[in-house]
Amino acid sequence: MKRNYRSFHAAAVAAATAAAALVSGCAAPSTGRVRDAHLLWGGSSEGRRIVSVRQAGPFYERVETADGAVRESLRPFLRTEIRSADPNVSHLEVLWPLYARERRQRETAWRLLIFFGLDKDSDDMSSVQDRTWFFPLWFSGTTRKGEDYAALFPFFGTIRDFYWERVGFALFPLWCEWDRAGHHTWSVLWPFFQRQTGGGRDAWRIIPFWGRTRIDGRMESHFLLWPIWTQARHFGRNPGHDWMLWPICGRVDRHDESSLLILPPFFNFSHGRGKLPDYRKINCPWPLVMVHDDKDRHMRRVFPFWMRRWTEDGKAENRTVLWPFWNDRRLDLPRGGVREWSLFPCLHSSVTFAKDADGSEREVENYFRAWPIYSRRFDETDRLVRIPDLSFRKRSGQLERNFLGMFTLYTRGETKDDDGGVRVDHEALWGLWRRGRGSDGYRLDRLWPLFERREENGETSLSFLFGLIEI
Repeated sequence: MKRNYRSFHAAAVAAATAAAALVSGCAAPSTGRVRDAHLLWGGSSEGRRIVSVRQAGPFYERVETADGAVRESLRPFLRTEIRSADPNVSHLEVLWPLYARERRQRETAWRLLIFFGLDKDSDDMSSVQDRTWFFPLWFSGTTRKGEDYAALFPFFGTIRDFYWERVGFALFPLWCEWDRAGHHTWSVLWPFFQRQTGGGRDAWRIIPFWGRTRIDGRMESHFLLWPIWTQARHFGRNPGHDWMLWPICGRVDRHDESSLLILPPFFNFSHGRGKLPDYRKINCPWPLVMVHDDKDRHMRRVFPFWMRRWTEDGKAENRTVLWPFWNDRRLDLPRGGVREWSLFPCLHSSVTFAKDADGSEREVENYFRAWPIYSRRFDETDRLVRIPDLSFRKRSGQLERNFLGMFTLYTRGETKDDDGGVRVDHEALWGLWRRGRGSDGYRLDRLWPLFERREENGETSLSFLFGLIEI
C-alpha cells in the first residue's frame, strides 16, 4: 500500500515558511560560499555557486545556488529541506537524526530512527517496487520483479533484497533458509545445523563439532571442533593446501603463497612465489608490528607509534606518527592529486591540485582548519574564512547544517569574477553586522536592524529601522 508523505510534513513546512517571512530583510553574504556539498545534484560548477544566503540569527538559514537549488535550515535540529535545481530531487530532515526523506526523480526513500521505507515510483499507485521495514521486527514490500514479501521477526515470514536474495524463517532460530549468488542454505537451530547446495557448492555444518564444504573444481575444506581444527585443499589456478590448529599454529602451502602461523592471528610469516614473487607479509605480533609488501605497494607499522604506506612509483604515501595524532598523505594521479596533514584533533591542512595538459600543477583548493577556532577554504575563484568553525568537515553535512553552523560568529568571503574583479564581504553575528567592498563599485554597510547602505550597479539605497524608512 502506498504511503502519503504530505500530511506528515505539513506542520514543518508551515514553520519554515513563517521563519522565512521574518528574515526578508536580513541577507548574509554569499561571497566565497561555494559548493555546499548537499546542493550538488548535477549541473555546472557555475550553476552550483551560492548566490544568496539569508539568515535570522543562528536559528534560520536559507542558501540558494545560481541554478535555483535551495537549502533551508531551522536550527537546532528542527528541519532542513534541500530542493535541487531539478524539481524532482529533494531531501528533507526533521528533528535529525530522527527522520530523513530523500526523493530522486520518482523514487522516494525515508528513514524514521531504525525504520526504513522505499518506493520506486511514489507518483504511481500501481508501481512495482516498494519497501517498508520497521527494523528488526517487520519487513514488507515488493521486489523489482513484482514478488511480494512480508515477515514478522522472529516468528514467521520471508524477506527479499536484504543482502541475500531471499531469507525465510519460522520461529527463528528454530528454522531459517536463504538464497544468495545461486546457493541455497537451510539451518535448524541456527547457526548450529546448516546445509548448503547449488552453484557447484555442497556443504554440511554441525557447529562447532564438524563441517565439510566442497566447491566443484575449486576447493574442499573440513573443520573439527571449530575453530580448533580447520583444513582445506585448493584446486585450479592456485592449488595447494592449508591447515590450522587454533590457537597454536597453522600452515599455508599453495602454488603462489607460503605462510606459517604461530598463535594465529598474532604471528604470520608469508611470502609469495610463482605468480607473486614480490609478495611478503609479516605480522609479529598482529596488529602491533606489520610488514606488507606487494609488487608496487608497501606498508610498515609499529602501532601506535608509527605507520607508513607507499607505492613503488612514489606517487602515493601515507604516514602516521603516534596514532591518531599525526597523519600526512600525498596522492599524485595523472589528472591531479592531494597533499594533506593533520594533528588530531585541532589542525588539518589539505591542498588539492589538478594537472594541465603540459603536466604543470594548478592548485584547485586549499583548506586549513584550527578546530574549533578557525577554518579557511580557498579555491580558484573563492575564499571563505569562518570563526569559529566547530565542524570537522570541509563540506556541509547533516550535523553542520542542523546544529554546528549556529556557532559561526564571523565569516569573510572573497570572490573573483570573470573580468578579474574582486568582491569581499565581512559578516558577524549571523548578518547583524556586515561590510562589503568590490572593485566594481559595490559597497555595503549594515548594522541590523538600525540601518543599511548599499551601492551596486550605479544605484544607492539607504534604509533604517528594519527597512521601515528607505531613502
